[in-house]
Amino acid sequence: MGSLPDLTERSRPTPVRAAVRTVSDPHRHRTIITPIPVSTIYKKEWPWKKQKTPIRVAGSCIGPRRRDSAASSVGAASVRRLLARQPPKLPKPLVNRFTLLCISSGLCATALLPFTAFAGAEAGAMPLSIMHTAAAVVAPFSPLILQKTGTRLVIAISHTLVCVLLSAHTVETPLPVLLALYGLCGVTLSPMSLALSASATSLAQAAGDEARRKVALRRALRALRAAQDLGLVCGSLLLGFALLIWSEEISKPSTPAPTNITVPRWPPPEEYFLEDDYEERTCGSAGCPDMQTLSGTVLDAYGRMLLVAMWAFLALLSVGMGVYGAPSAPAPPPDARSVFVDPRAILGMPMGLFIGLQQGFIYTSYIKWYGVCVDGWWCAWRSLCGTGVLQALAAGTLSMAAARGRRGALAAGGGAAHASLVLALLRWRAAKTDLALPALAAAAWGACAALWDVLQAGICIGGPGWRGAWSIILAARHSGMAMACIARQLLCVRAQLAGLATALLAALVTHTMLELRLRRGKEPGHKSPKILAKTNSDAAGGACTYVRRRRGA
Repeated sequence: MGSLPDLTERSRPTPVRAAVRTVSDPHRHRTIITPIPVSTIYKKEWPWKKQKTPIRVAGSCIGPRRRDSAASSVGAASVRRLLARQPPKLPKPLVNRFTLLCISSGLCATALLPFTAFAGAEAGAMPLSIMHTAAAVVAPFSPLILQKTGTRLVIAISHTLVCVLLSAHTVETPLPVLLALYGLCGVTLSPMSLALSASATSLAQAAGDEARRKVALRRALRALRAAQDLGLVCGSLLLGFALLIWSEEISKPSTPAPTNITVPRWPPPEEYFLEDDYEERTCGSAGCPDMQTLSGTVLDAYGRMLLVAMWAFLALLSVGMGVYGAPSAPAPPPDARSVFVDPRAILGMPMGLFIGLQQGFIYTSYIKWYGVCVDGWWCAWRSLCGTGVLQALAAGTLSMAAARGRRGALAAGGGAAHASLVLALLRWRAAKTDLALPALAAAAWGACAALWDVLQAGICIGGPGWRGAWSIILAARHSGMAMACIARQLLCVRAQLAGLATALLAALVTHTMLELRLRRGKEPGHKSPKILAKTNSDAAGGACTYVRRRRGA
């Protein structure tokens, strides 16, 4: 029997190598592990791990100029990363609500704009002059009204009053009540226009920085403008559809000519239209013979009532969409600065007056003289439809061109085109054989009108204190509309066109002065190039300081 091994020697390493062990070695099946100190395991430097502490270099090795260059490069890199960041998208619920607001505005325009042309051509435009006079008086107070009541309530009340006014024409309503409704509807027109523009600016505020907000504002205004132009087209199509169903032909009368027409018979010969004193003999609302003495297509009483009822129903639909689509937040308080020292208000008033004058001329005198007088309402609704179609196309394309800095060229081209149209209408006499020319001239006029609206809205909407300046411009626009409606009753077409030419010249001069002042950077709410460069350099320096602090921390 062999002796038992000493247990105290098992933990000691065997000095003899394993290769010299014999078969009778009792430890031949045991692996001897050399113990590793615990401190070595925890303090081991793994080769793939980076050093935690950077290598510090003495300050004498890098001069102050080298440190400034490194800080500038780091700041520039951070600024480039900020610029390369993807722009934040607009919230989808906000976009959906603004889309509903555009649809609501389009439906209201579908009801109101063709009705304005219909009433201006047939009713003599005096009730329309009352409506736009009330709108011009209330326009300077529109920012305060919007701040007190809110955008949603203003849009709801204005669309409701439009619906009530149209519904009153479907029943036997006394004239004083109708005139009061025209006045009440005019009171809400200016606050409604300001509320729509304020909704566009509130949508643009969620776009991010200043450049993206400007882009979003242009697109929002473009959408509102397109909705109103398409509303004019749809309302004109409804008028044409009603003419297909409830039309009646007015035959040539066998009675003698009216007293305001000094010709031996009616219709007069074609040579009579070439006389220079034709419009002088038939001025004002009698610039065209009475409807009973014309041969053409008109609506009968039943069709007129149903057409106005359809327009009223569309205005009622716009009320619900406007309430849901308008922003619920109250409007900010109006700017404390005086609008009478704002160049956007002072130099923008002549252009606003001209825009109102030319719109009023198209909706009243042009539709009557070059539409109804030529071939009845069948020719007039085509003129309205052509105006809306080309106006919508021109507003979208010219807005994109104006955003690329071609405002001067657009203003010069638009002035030349509009002056040519006025000159052509001064020499052209409407005749039965010119059935396509009224629609073409109205379409070209609509393109010019879209250009002026795009140029003025791009300057005056947005920036600090824009609500006060825009309210003054709205007052000028409604004043022009009221003056055009009054001129429909009192002046000849030739005198109206001469007034339009004078207003166009004054509008172009003041608009050019405003553009030059904006370029020099002297207008409120805009910075000069030196101040802007200093602001950008300060922002870059702040970014560099922020990066250095973060790295030092």
